[in-house]
Amino acid sequence: MAWFRAAASGLARAAVRKNLARASYSTRRTWTAPSYGRAFHSTVRKSQAQVAPVPHPVPLSRLTDSFLNGTSSVYLEELQRAWEADPSSVDESWDNFFRNFVGQAATSPGISGQTIQESMRLLLLVRAYQVNGHMKAKLDPLGLEEREIPVDLDPALYGFTDADLDREFFLGVWRMAGFLSENRPVLTLRTILNKLERAYCGTIGYEYMHIANRDQCNWLRDKIETVNPRGYSQQRREVILDRLIWSTEFENFLATKWTAAKRFGLEGGETLIPGMKEMFDRSADLGVESIVIGMSHRGRLNVLGNVVRKPLRQIFSEFSGGTKPVDEVGLYTGTGDVKYHLGTSYDRPTRGGKRIHLSLVANPSHLEAVDPVVLGKTRAKQYYSNDVDRTKNMGVLIHGDGSFAGQGVVYETLHLSALPNYSTGGTIHIVVNNQVAFTTDPRSGRSSQYCTDVAKALNAPIFHVNGDDVEAVVHVFELAAEWRQTFHSDVVVDYVCYRRFGHNEIDEPSFTQPKMYQ
Repeated sequence: MAWFRAAASGLARAAVRKNLARASYSTRRTWTAPSYGRAFHSTVRKSQAQVAPVPHPVPLSRLTDSFLNGTSSVYLEELQRAWEADPSSVDESWDNFFRNFVGQAATSPGISGQTIQESMRLLLLVRAYQVNGHMKAKLDPLGLEEREIPVDLDPALYGFTDADLDREFFLGVWRMAGFLSENRPVLTLRTILNKLERAYCGTIGYEYMHIANRDQCNWLRDKIETVNPRGYSQQRREVILDRLIWSTEFENFLATKWTAAKRFGLEGGETLIPGMKEMFDRSADLGVESIVIGMSHRGRLNVLGNVVRKPLRQIFSEFSGGTKPVDEVGLYTGTGDVKYHLGTSYDRPTRGGKRIHLSLVANPSHLEAVDPVVLGKTRAKQYYSNDVDRTKNMGVLIHGDGSFAGQGVVYETLHLSALPNYSTGGTIHIVVNNQVAFTTDPRSGRSSQYCTDVAKALNAPIFHVNGDDVEAVVHVFELAAEWRQTFHSDVVVDYVCYRRFGHNEIDEPSFTQPKMYQ
């Protein structure tokens, strides 16, 4: 109690007490010592001559002051005393809370000493993981990134010690999604911390607490705070492995056959290909019929060959100086541009038995110039196909980490996303974050923690994922597709990988990044 009253301001306490005592009544309270199994216990004796009116509690849904704020502690104590005297005197939502809290405390000896303050402090700890758990996530495949872990992820900040790890705690009934809500059984503090670590501090880091929409946050909590979010079957794992092998061997073949050719390969980020394939399969299952893709040169040949299914013989012919295959007159014509700027289209069968049209837009200019072109083409497809709900045609943009943070056209395109005459129903942004923009380290190239921070202006969720964990990559890419089809707004995947060779295969990267390439 001292912890909360120290945090509460005198002005707030006076206002709460004034509100409770608005109706004058003659009531005499006699305090008794707290009994075993009760956080607070008191008896209320009413005058026989006059029955005192009780205060009218505010329902949980209409409580303007945050329940997690220390200034609410006095109000809660008064409310619990009123509930103990007469449960019908409080709103149904508060009745449910106290019934679960006190009832569980009385029946479980492990939580007999739990107080409302401890419950509130535990909720603050859970919220700290939801807000800042990504800062502790293992995102760098090379393990070179040094990040300071926020102090609010330390249970000691909230008054918990090692002696509390095996105590059981009950959090009550809350209108929040996830594994810590909706009448979940009591859990030990150690179990709660382990669940939070697995959900928010593994190889995926989630940023979504900046989103103001409560339904969207709860939807994400349902997806994140689950027992086994990535429970793939053996058959599914074999499909993912097969797609990863195609991606890896494609780069190996080009590196062996054309050793001195520029190709801006995907080495270090090969899991991008199975991730994209699974994302397109999931999108098709959710009703998408056509996807327009825009990207820069990094990994473009691999996407062309393995995702959009441009004939490999055509790609190899371009390495040897060819411009047009003999047996496919008119299908591919010589444009005079380099092979890693060209585009194509294809009707691709999906794992679920459907077909989806993929169109990779040519990008003869540099990096992000193609972004508004992709959105314009997607909008046009929606218009001419009468896709009023914007669920059948979708845009996917693949960015670089340096260009996403540094080029103005990215921010300008992001702000077109919700305009009535420009919206495409949400775009999936994939940032191939190889941690080297051109030859610049992130700490010298931007001021923000992440290259994706510019997307927070749109209240877009951001999923950071370690590119070396292929199952985590697949999970995040599928989650992005589900978000887009559910809420019809932008979503960002920060795909953290590395660049095994230089900016291109002819560069010597050890001059500019000696530690990384060592």
